Amino acid sequence: MMGTRAISPPPCVPPPARGGREGRPGHATCGPARGGTSAGPAPGAGGFTLVELVIVIVLAGILAIAAFPRFVDRGAFEARGYREAVRAALRYAHKHAIASGCNVRATVDATGYALKRSDSCTGTTDFGTDVRRPDGGGAFSGGTPSGVAVSGSLDIWFDSGGRPFEAAGGTALSSPASVTVGGEAVTVEHVTGYVH
Repeated sequence: MMGTRAISPPPCVPPPARGGREGRPGHATCGPARGGTSAGPAPGAGGFTLVELVIVIVLAGILAIAAFPRFVDRGAFEARGYREAVRAALRYAHKHAIASGCNVRATVDATGYALKRSDSCTGTTDFGTDVRRPDGGGAFSGGTPSGVAVSGSLDIWFDSGGRPFEAAGGTALSSPASVTVGGEAVTVEHVTGYVH
C-alpha cells in the first residue's frame, strides 16, 4: 500500500512557564495550531450562563402571571355569548313572523329574553303561545347569566311582513329600538326589522 499512513493528533504541549507565549499559563495546549479546527468550543463561544437562564425564566413567569387572568375571566365571554343569544332570538322572531304569517313578540330585559306568538295569529295583544326552538327544544327563551349587565329593555312584536311594532301601543317603530347587553347595544331597525 502506497501513500497510506495513519494521521495521529498532535501531542499535547506542556504548559509553558508564566509569561510564555503559547497557550494560557498553567494549561496544556492540544490540537491544531491557530486557525485550524478543534473538537472543543472556542474560547468565549459558550452557551447561556445560569444567571441568564434564571432571568429568562423569571421574566416568563411574570408575563404568565400578567396574562393568566385574561384567560380565566369568563365575564367577557359570557357577556358576548349572551349578547349573541339575544341577537339570535330577535332574528328568529323576525324570521318566524314572516314564515308563519303570525305576529311574534320579543321581550328583552334584565331577567332574560322570551319569544311569544299571537294566540289568534294576527292579534296585537294576545301573545300567550311560546315560540318553540327550531331544534325541537323548549320555549325560545333564556335567562341573563349572573355578572352580565343588561341596560334598558325591549318589548316589540313583528308582523307577517317582518315590520317591528311597539308592544305597548301597537304602533310601528318610528326609530331604531335597542337594549344594551354586556356594554354593547343590540339594535332592531325601525323600518326593516333588521337586527344587529
